[in-house]
Amino acid sequence: MANLRDCSKFNIHDDFFTRKKSWEQIKDFIPNKIIWEFCLLNSNEQSKKYLEELGFEVVGDKTIDFFEHNLGEVLVSNIPFSSELKIRMLKRLVELDKPFIIIMNSMNIFTKYFKEILGDKDLYFIYPSTKIHYDKYKDGELQETKNNTSFYSVYVTYKILDKNIFI
Repeated sequence: MANLRDCSKFNIHDDFFTRKKSWEQIKDFIPNKIIWEFCLLNSNEQSKKYLEELGFEVVGDKTIDFFEHNLGEVLVSNIPFSSELKIRMLKRLVELDKPFIIIMNSMNIFTKYFKEILGDKDLYFIYPSTKIHYDKYKDGELQETKNNTSFYSVYVTYKILDKNIFI
């Protein structure tokens, strides 16, 4: 199994990153606690910078292995698209049992693995009214920005909200 620092085999699916706008639209729902941006992968850590620009205290960098560390008070990230790594990360989130907000393809919430891993948790969702679009980076440099994402994404929350939110 690959760890977060060795994601080269996942680059086909996991080299798209969250735009600042995606964090801006939910900033009022993110607790004012120390955030661990735990999934910086092969990025230039722009997601961490965006959250800091929004006024949050954020820990994490791309050298910290999510499966070996336990940082912050709340976890906030856009987890990988590839199923193998995503499943491992969901299991790790359950193990850590900390509040979290993760961005996922909305279809994932209907999968067997999602139900098996998180089905008994009190999850709530933030449903954006439009698609979330992502930027592609390579070696820390912006390669491509497109507004044609083929799927809808959702923010999955745990121990943060007490109802679903439509934004």
